[in-house]
Amino acid sequence: MKEQKEKEKLIPIIVRIPKYKKDMLEKLATKQGIYEADVIRNGIDKELDIQMYKDNMDFIIKELDNMIDAKLDPFIKTQRKINAKNLRTSAINTYLTGEVLHRLLGDEMHKDFIQMLNNARKKANYYINRDTDNMSKQDLYDFYTIGEMYRNE
Repeated sequence: MKEQKEKEKLIPIIVRIPKYKKDMLEKLATKQGIYEADVIRNGIDKELDIQMYKDNMDFIIKELDNMIDAKLDPFIKTQRKINAKNLRTSAINTYLTGEVLHRLLGDEMHKDFIQMLNNARKKANYYINRDTDNMSKQDLYDFYTIGEMYRNE
C-alpha cells in the first residue's frame, strides 16, 4: 500500500516553454475547465500511452491477428465444406457423363472419353500440386485460368 502511494506521489518538474505556448495552454485549460497542470499531465499521459503502444505493436498485432483468425476460422471451415460438396458433385457428374456416353455411344466413344478424362486429370494434378508461393505472375495467371485454352471463348 505504501509502495503504491509512493508511485502516485506527484513530484514537481520544471519545464520552460515559449510565452505563446503558455498563453495557448492557459486558453486550453480555461476552455476545458481544468488547471494548466492537468492539461500538461494529460499531454504527458497521452504521449507515454502512444509510446507504450508503439513499443508493444508486435504483441498488439499478434493479438489482433489471433482474434481475426478466431473469427475467420468458422467461415473457412464452411468454405471447405462447400468446396468438398462441389468436388463431390463434379465427380458424380463426370462419372455419369462417362456412363451415359458408354451406354448411348458404345465402347469406342467411351474409350475416347476415358482418355480425355485421364489427360484432364493429369493436367489438373500438375497445376494443383504446384507451389503457388514461388510462381511468377504469368504462371499464377495461367494457373487460375487453366481451362481457358481448352474452351472456345
